[in-house]
Amino acid sequence: MSCQLFEEQDHTNKYRLYRPGYPRQLFECIINYYFNGNQTDAKIPFALDVGCGSGQATVELSSYCDRVIGIDVSANQIAHAIQKDNVEYRCQKAEDLTFQESNSVDLVTIATALHWLDIESFVQQVQRVLKPNVGVFAVWTYALGTLDNPVADAISHEFTDVTLFPYWDSKRWLADDYYQSLLPLLPYKSTLVEHTIEKRVETTIGEYINLIQTFSACQTYRKQEGEKSLENLLEILRGKLIDSYINTQQRKMNDEKFDFNSIKITVSSPIRLYLMKKTQTN
Repeated sequence: MSCQLFEEQDHTNKYRLYRPGYPRQLFECIINYYFNGNQTDAKIPFALDVGCGSGQATVELSSYCDRVIGIDVSANQIAHAIQKDNVEYRCQKAEDLTFQESNSVDLVTIATALHWLDIESFVQQVQRVLKPNVGVFAVWTYALGTLDNPVADAISHEFTDVTLFPYWDSKRWLADDYYQSLLPLLPYKSTLVEHTIEKRVETTIGEYINLIQTFSACQTYRKQEGEKSLENLLEILRGKLIDSYINTQQRKMNDEKFDFNSIKITVSSPIRLYLMKKTQTN
């Protein structure tokens, strides 16, 4: 059964506001693969985006498709999803695609959510709904990110890998090797291709803390330890990151006239994309 870790309204609001999108290159790789490397202005007729959350990938995907359905197990995520004319959303489990006819979908995508699913059941559904000899299955995930300051990066990883360790769902660790351990469960291996796409985001310390709040481990921490405890934990992290980016004495001198949340940082998060094409009718 799909994990349900992103459901509460406050969390889904933050998820929509602070989760980043994906680079254009990723979608160009999908389009290029679907059309067998032929340059074209044509669009993919129909795509199904699974585990869509509040629609970050769904809406970007819709620019390359005539029609997209985004599904997610969380009703709150669907309620807060980003709207677009050629996008439809449904509250639906990934492992149950029976609302869709067999051999009817041109593209199935799942962005950074495969590890939350009953993968074998989901893959069976993908194999059923994809069009034979045309349908493409696109799976991708990314690392939590590397900061452009080595001290800040070590602080960030200590927070996510040590402080939050007891609060991560065990399935989260399946993403640590970019799904390499899950490849045996994926179909159509003779057609499988991989792409690594370098994603670099220019942001601020404040926005980075906002992103961290959307992690499932932070949601679990809040439920177990309380909202105030999570706020204090994030404030400590914020202070450590600020100190690693500026001179401590300079911070004391300028504390009254500078917004330290606005300090610019760069986060690098390589994306691993797997593409495969249905080659048979079942």
